[in-house]
Amino acid sequence: MTKKTSHPLPFTHPAHPASLPRQKIGRIAHGFPGERRRPLPADVVQRALALPFCKDICVTSIGRFDRVPGHYVERPAGCPHHVLIFCLDGQGSVRIGASKLRMRRGHGVILPPGIAHQYAASSRDPWAVIWFHFTGARAADCAQALTASEKKPRFWVEDAGMIIEAFEECYRHVLGGYTDADLIGLSTSFTRFMGLCRTLRRAPNTRRRHAQKRIAGSVHYMRENLHRKLTLGQVARETGMSVSYFCARFKRQFNCGPLKFFEWLKMQRACELLECTEHRVSEIASALGFDDPFYFSRRFRFHTGASPASHRTRSRH
Repeated sequence: MTKKTSHPLPFTHPAHPASLPRQKIGRIAHGFPGERRRPLPADVVQRALALPFCKDICVTSIGRFDRVPGHYVERPAGCPHHVLIFCLDGQGSVRIGASKLRMRRGHGVILPPGIAHQYAASSRDPWAVIWFHFTGARAADCAQALTASEKKPRFWVEDAGMIIEAFEECYRHVLGGYTDADLIGLSTSFTRFMGLCRTLRRAPNTRRRHAQKRIAGSVHYMRENLHRKLTLGQVARETGMSVSYFCARFKRQFNCGPLKFFEWLKMQRACELLECTEHRVSEIASALGFDDPFYFSRRFRFHTGASPASHRTRSRH
């Protein structure tokens, strides 16, 4: 007789909600099949807040829910910690104060502590989300760096795949026994997660994202024309914007004017040429669109704090 062997069933994704028969779904905060949810015990959080790194940024809860019909959380008094929610797929909504925010793939939001809020998955296309609760001495600073303001707490990231990888790195640190090394690793990984969101962040609505792409195009145009003297009008025409609108949008995105940024790009290139070539200062100045090498040297010192000759000498020792 041939011995029967059992094989594990292949993993299958749950059917998309649109393919399921319509049925009444109750609202629950957690307890979904396959959910990953790790709230840190209160004594662990208190211990973490005394550790290096953790005292500045400390994750108090972490989780991921995939396509969860009926997901609903309401906190009339808010949460004692910051709450970060990032939508991986599907749709949902977040209400904070009098504002209601629609959430789709790539949208994230940070809810400040002590503020009434509620959030819920769409009934037709329920979301998949990752989330963190976090606190610490620098928690508010991190939240402020990622979102425009408490009145505009939503942000958008184009590459959700990189965010998932960063989340998984964080989650690995809560699978052990909450050692000091695990807690410090969680804090540093979460800081990286927040930094990645900030780096990949784009405007949360289509119109603003389109403007950001045109501004990015202007920076590319500048990089390709470091040998020229460009005017505001020339750069603005590349974006299809008026000069005044272009300047306003550019300054909002880079915290400085376009021509100042263009000069900074020139000086960045000058540093590379001084460090990696034997070209004379006058030759480098000419290659970067400066007719007067003495004026170039003054602007170089303004940006770097050293003369071109001093920079070259210092970079080779």
